[in-house]
Amino acid sequence: MTDQMLKDVLATLADRAEPVDDLAGRALRTAARRRRTRTAAACAAALALAVAVPATAVAVREHSAPDTLDSPGEPNPGNGLPKNTPAEKTLARACLRNGPPTGSMGEKRPDKGSASDFRMLTEMPVPGGRLVEVGSRLGYVLCVSDGKGNTEPPKLHTWPGTSGGGLFGFGTPLRVDGIMQVQALSRWDGLHAVVVGRARPGVARIHVVWAGGREGEAALVNGFFVAQTPARMVPDREATGPMSQGAMSGPTIRVVSVTGYDPAGRALYAWQPKVRTEQAGFAPEDCTDGLTRPRPTLCG
Repeated sequence: MTDQMLKDVLATLADRAEPVDDLAGRALRTAARRRRTRTAAACAAALALAVAVPATAVAVREHSAPDTLDSPGEPNPGNGLPKNTPAEKTLARACLRNGPPTGSMGEKRPDKGSASDFRMLTEMPVPGGRLVEVGSRLGYVLCVSDGKGNTEPPKLHTWPGTSGGGLFGFGTPLRVDGIMQVQALSRWDGLHAVVVGRARPGVARIHVVWAGGREGEAALVNGFFVAQTPARMVPDREATGPMSQGAMSGPTIRVVSVTGYDPAGRALYAWQPKVRTEQAGFAPEDCTDGLTRPRPTLCG
């Protein structure tokens, strides 16, 4: 790529209404979600330069106490969101970019709340910063943040499942809320394959197994958990058209099981994919898009 080509790409991106990294995020949809978009490697490199942020890790040394915020109007007060420490509130605002969450096309959605409506639910360290889940009574947002911003627009995912019993009204010891990929901070082609969900009291540890021998422990705080395994974008062999040369896409990383254990180390419950549409990816949008078939069992 020449200097002039880079200037042209950046000038074009500057005219867009949404942040530059929204375009990068759209290039990271996984094949299993069937809504993957493609981008040329040269453009991806330009985007990486445009959105690069200092890789300064934020130490969140103090987790919040397990008490919860009452939710006015909900049938079960107390089944809401955790209170946050000042450091956690700062990280939550960074994840929301100090604004409202966004919709599926990157548009701002102030009708879905403001940054002050969200709390940090759980987080874990990753290269360059933290992998963070923040949430409100309406849904959750995943991000990778250095405490100043994040790698993707703060897209809101509604809580899957029934809501009559509150956030923890499900009948099993744990439930999976999302299986998706999030752009990394450490490198332009880096990804985190993420599993996020909720666990009822009595679950002390959660272990995730991915295909290919990958496994890891989830960060479990206040009943919310997140786990990740690193990945990188791969050449997209199915790409066609003028932008196909050098196109990249997210790899398929299948989840084998998500198992919750009690304090004594006994397995309480193991979730495993039941239909092919949730083997390598699930987002609550799959439940309502009219395209995902068969319907994921995680929608229930």
